[in-house]
Amino acid sequence: MHAPTLAVTLMATSATAPHVSGGAKAGAILIGIAVLILLYIVTALITSHWNPVDLFRGFDGFASTSKLQWFLWLLAILFGYSALWVLRAEQGDYAALNEIPVNLLTVLGFSTGTAAAAKGITSGFVQAKKMSKPGAPPGEPGKNTGGIFQDDGGSPELAKIQMIGFTIIAIGIFLATVVHQIGIGDIKAGLPNIDSSLMVLMGISQGGYLGKKLVTFGTPMLYPPSPETGPPGTPVTVRGTSLDSSPDRQLLLNGLPVDGTTWSAASVQFTVPPGDPATGADWAGLPRAVSLTLSAGGQLSNPVKFTVTAPVASTTTVGNGASAPAGAATAVG
Repeated sequence: MHAPTLAVTLMATSATAPHVSGGAKAGAILIGIAVLILLYIVTALITSHWNPVDLFRGFDGFASTSKLQWFLWLLAILFGYSALWVLRAEQGDYAALNEIPVNLLTVLGFSTGTAAAAKGITSGFVQAKKMSKPGAPPGEPGKNTGGIFQDDGGSPELAKIQMIGFTIIAIGIFLATVVHQIGIGDIKAGLPNIDSSLMVLMGISQGGYLGKKLVTFGTPMLYPPSPETGPPGTPVTVRGTSLDSSPDRQLLLNGLPVDGTTWSAASVQFTVPPGDPATGADWAGLPRAVSLTLSAGGQLSNPVKFTVTAPVASTTTVGNGASAPAGAATAVG
């Protein structure tokens, strides 16, 4: 292109492209954030749940990986749409963003479908009695292992780590592109597209996550015991999920079976043995933390801690009304 022609083209472009001030750009970003905050407040008022984690927590008290990636994409797209529309509206264009890239619609469908399929798989297993999900006892979700990057037993799960990792990368690139469009004052472009290679990676990771859920079920999971401390002879209740799904189930204390257990789908009860199962002798070094785990169907639950404390010495009353430890010599006055 000749220099005079190029100059005329640049001048024409400058004349037709509206100037977007720095204040308008900042306002678009702030309003996009404000839309998310307003949506959160309205949701919290309606549901009476002010903890944002409750939005992607599952019935069992764990944060749900599939719900989280759905939640993150919803936030990213709502922010991007709101901010870009406000940038246009500040220049007098109040039309809706009518250019939604196919890949963006696809990824929203991926995230929605993955969350729905994960819920369907879990519900199917529960109805078929292959696993149980009685729900977390009140106040327990904050103590749980498992969740976003871990399985129900508390171990790292690569399928979840992979899915969340690619989700974070894709959302980061999407938001960076939105902010870049606002920064250069581009009011013509719509929502940015997502690269096809990232789409493939996210699709594979979500397929792997769902495949792992299909072939893994019934893993027992324990909540902290009640009470969490006590001397030998203390009755203890341990709540959890999938506790009665296998005939060979065993409650283990420091890796050794505990006798005299009572089972249900939601809990197991036992009495702290009078002696250390490892030695058969009386407990030594009290107070002492021990590990409780559950083995069922060849699968081991997450460990929970119980502290064995020293027995409380009983007392006897002597003639003057005073008390003395049992077994001590007493004189009757």
